[in-house]
Amino acid sequence: MKNILLILTGGTIGSVNRNGIIGTDSGKCRVLEMYEAGHNDCHFEIKFPMNILSENLDVRHWENLINYILSLDLSGFDGMIITHGSDTLSYSSAMLGMCLNHLDIPIVITAANYIPDDPRSNALMNFNAAARLIENVKGGVYTVYGSGSEDSVEVYMPTRINEADRISDRFSPSDGKPLAFIDSSGKIRTNCDFDIGLLETHKSLTELRSVRFEKSVCMIMPYPSLDYDKIILDENTGAVLHLTYHSATVNRKALTLLKRCKVKSVPMYMCSFHNSAGSMYETSDIMLKNGALPLYDMNKESAYAKLLLAVNLYNEDIGKFMNKNIYYEGVGDLNEIGD
Repeated sequence: MKNILLILTGGTIGSVNRNGIIGTDSGKCRVLEMYEAGHNDCHFEIKFPMNILSENLDVRHWENLINYILSLDLSGFDGMIITHGSDTLSYSSAMLGMCLNHLDIPIVITAANYIPDDPRSNALMNFNAAARLIENVKGGVYTVYGSGSEDSVEVYMPTRINEADRISDRFSPSDGKPLAFIDSSGKIRTNCDFDIGLLETHKSLTELRSVRFEKSVCMIMPYPSLDYDKIILDENTGAVLHLTYHSATVNRKALTLLKRCKVKSVPMYMCSFHNSAGSMYETSDIMLKNGALPLYDMNKESAYAKLLLAVNLYNEDIGKFMNKNIYYEGVGDLNEIGD
């Protein structure tokens, strides 16, 4: 029987419907009750470090959650399941993947599309897949979430899962395909050339004992007529992350913000350029020539999490940290292990 540490953080998977209003329920873990009604193969120890709807997540929640997990004695556990809300699942997956990959047990992050008692919910299916994954891997951090099929649940690399689409409510992998699928019987079918064994053994932050996010990252999404003069860089801004259009471009007016960043010694990173591109547009070229820094083949979630860690933990050498493979966040470096 596997001993699994269950970390509950709230979200839809930990919520109930009260008179048409969905909110978190701190009194019980309904999805665990449903799982144990049909399985007796795991023993769960429950921890409840926070209880929020994930749209209310901020960096202080990350700080508290990560430090809480890092403070635990995990020697008696075979794995860890972290339940989370779906709205910010992709962001927390990236952050937790980068901060917890050095731990010696597998960690699986999961969520749900509807509350567990809703017949449309994938909560139980996802939870079952998380338990089955822990049975089959020795380490690593993963995100599991079913796209709607009753036959299987997707296993994502946590640094490559994109925010759910606002129309279809479906998550997607930034490299085009999930790591694997888990069917209802627990059988795992790999789905790409990436070796899951690399995730089991990759330990990039072995010295990490705690985190504290004192500096912020200002993330900017481009859209027509974005007014750069209204973007404030205060004394706590450690870096700017400017997302690009799909062609790795931004409006030329971004130069005005870049100039303000240089005056304040605030680095500006642009996400995401493509390693495979043979040329670039003039608008991007002028940004790089004036000091903007490119990030390659990385989704916004991992870029944000990585830069937030860089400005707070590695401020003396942000550039070196940003160029290191923390947990396979750079899609272009599929099997390359960073130094």
